[in-house]
Amino acid sequence: MKIVTAIKSEQGSAIALVAIGMVVMIGAAALALDAGQLFINRARLVNALDSGVLAGAQYLPDDPELALQTAQQFARLNGAVQDECDFQIGASNCSISGQADRQVTLHFARVFNRDFGQVKARAAAKVAPISSTTGIVPFGVLEDDFEFGKIVTLKAGAGKNHYPGWFGALCLTGNGANNYEKDIRNGYDGQISIGDIIPVENGNMSGPTQDGIEHRIDQCDHSPCCTVNSFQEGCSRILIVPIVKIHQINKGNSPVDVKVVGFAAFLVTEYTGSGDENTVKGAFVRYVTTGGTGGTPGDYGLYSAYLYE
Repeated sequence: MKIVTAIKSEQGSAIALVAIGMVVMIGAAALALDAGQLFINRARLVNALDSGVLAGAQYLPDDPELALQTAQQFARLNGAVQDECDFQIGASNCSISGQADRQVTLHFARVFNRDFGQVKARAAAKVAPISSTTGIVPFGVLEDDFEFGKIVTLKAGAGKNHYPGWFGALCLTGNGANNYEKDIRNGYDGQISIGDIIPVENGNMSGPTQDGIEHRIDQCDHSPCCTVNSFQEGCSRILIVPIVKIHQINKGNSPVDVKVVGFAAFLVTEYTGSGDENTVKGAFVRYVTTGGTGGTPGDYGLYSAYLYE
């Protein structure tokens, strides 16, 4: 009898321990679910803010109001609710920051008199002049010829060149008209950085210039058509060009190669002339694209946006 009683007593103790253990495990699991809710909501806020500031930065420094509107729009598209995020433009219109505060309803933490939890997030992005990039076209712009907004000649025809035999063309993929035209049409697929030395392409290269530029103009199907004052991101009319200075001149006072000192965006408005008397016209614009921002590159209006918070 004593043995039977002892066994029954141990069974009762085990049941009690199991019950206590289950309560503890269920409570821990419940709290973990609430913690997971807080974690997921904060991650969504971070994603919304990151998307917002990066999208808004595409319009800096020229249009801070549009940058703020775009940041709100992209934040909502990526999980933020109406008016949940607050964005501000930084000094010199070169940065945008945002913060958000969300109240999350808790379920199991209510046993501890916690009905809600707060999650906060912050993000910031800035634009900086590019120091290296891909996709440039083979036109060398002398640094003294740079001016924003004004319609200028990017490449002149015969008789209007700065140096004997050089009309602004560069050799990127390789020598020859075919490589030159391909680099105008598609942009050079290699990376070019400030300080790089690029050989010049001698001669006017009239035919390849016309074919390449007219291809870029024809590819713009935006309505209304892109202009210097209003253009679509990624428009084929926007050319990424290197700003250069003459590096080496031969005995005939003609450039042998040039040194890259910066990068700019040029929006083509027209190709005029025929034969040797051809010109590519347009204006330099401020534009955000992808590229490196290391060092202290000069500001020629071509920027890259990146998160810094």
